[in-house]
Amino acid sequence: MNAPEGTESLRFDDVVTFLTVFHTRSISAAARQLQVTPSQVSKAVARMESFVGAQLLTRSARGVSVSLAGLRAIPMLEEIARGVRHLRQRTENVPIVRLAAPSSILSTVAGVLARTCDGHRFQCLELDPVRTRALAFEDVFDVALVSDEKPLGDVYSHERLGDAASCLLARPALANKLGPAPVPEQALEGVPFVMPALIADTRVLQGKDLCPMPFERRTQGHSAATFHAALELSASSDQVVFGPIAAARPWLDRGELVVVPVDGWAVRWSVWLACHATRVQAKTAKAIRRSLERWLEQPE
Repeated sequence: MNAPEGTESLRFDDVVTFLTVFHTRSISAAARQLQVTPSQVSKAVARMESFVGAQLLTRSARGVSVSLAGLRAIPMLEEIARGVRHLRQRTENVPIVRLAAPSSILSTVAGVLARTCDGHRFQCLELDPVRTRALAFEDVFDVALVSDEKPLGDVYSHERLGDAASCLLARPALANKLGPAPVPEQALEGVPFVMPALIADTRVLQGKDLCPMPFERRTQGHSAATFHAALELSASSDQVVFGPIAAARPWLDRGELVVVPVDGWAVRWSVWLACHATRVQAKTAKAIRRSLERWLEQPE
C-alpha cells in the first residue's frame, strides 16, 4: 500500500528533534538532550522545513529562534508527538494511568494505588477542582478524583466512592493547650493556621480547605500549596491545619498530629471517581474503584 502523498517524508524523530530545539532554544542544547550531534539536529530541522515548505527557525549570531511559521506548526507537531506516545503506551504490557486529584488527598491516594493496583503505572497530577474541570477535555489526565456530584462531561464515567471527613489537626502539645474536647471555636482565635495556597499562572492565591472558620477570622501562619507540606508544617510548629482525616492518617498513626474536635464542626464530603471512557479500560477503572472504596471505608 502506498503512503498518502506528502506524508512519506515526515519522520517522527524529526518532529521530536524540532520540538526539542523549540523547548531548549538551542541546537547544541537539543543535541545534548537527544544525545546526537548538532549536525544531526540541523539536518532534522532542514528535513522538517522541506516537508512544511517554510523556514521554521531563524538563525542569528545570538542563536536560533522559532519563526512565525514554526510557532504556527508547534501545536500540530505536539499533537502528533502526543499521539505517537499514547500509541506506544497502549501497546506496552504495563498501562500508564494519569491521575488528577487535589493536593489534600493526592499523596495518600498515590500510595494506596501503588500498593494495591499491581500491573499499572500511575502518573499523579496535583490539580485543584477548578483546574480539573478546566482541563477535563484536554489530553492531560485519564482519571480524576472530585468532590462534586456534577460529572466532568459526557466522556467520563462518574461514580461515588464514599464519604470523607475533614477536621482540625494539631500536634499533641498544642491540642492540650486548647483545652478539653470539643474545643469552642472562640478558643482558636489567635491560634495560627497553616493556610492553603493556590498557584494560578504566576500568582500565589488563597486556596480552599472547607474549614467552617472563615479566613478573615483566622490568624494566618505558614502557608503551603500541598496538604502534605501543610501537615509537616503543623507537625513541626504550634500551628493548626484543617483538612481530610484520611490524608493525615500517617501523621496520626505516628502520633505527630491529633484530631482536635471543635464544637459545632462536622465536615463531611463525598469523593467521586471520574474515568475517561475511551482512555481507561474497564478493568483498570474497576481496580482503582475497589482500591479507593476500601481506603475510604477504613475507620477514621
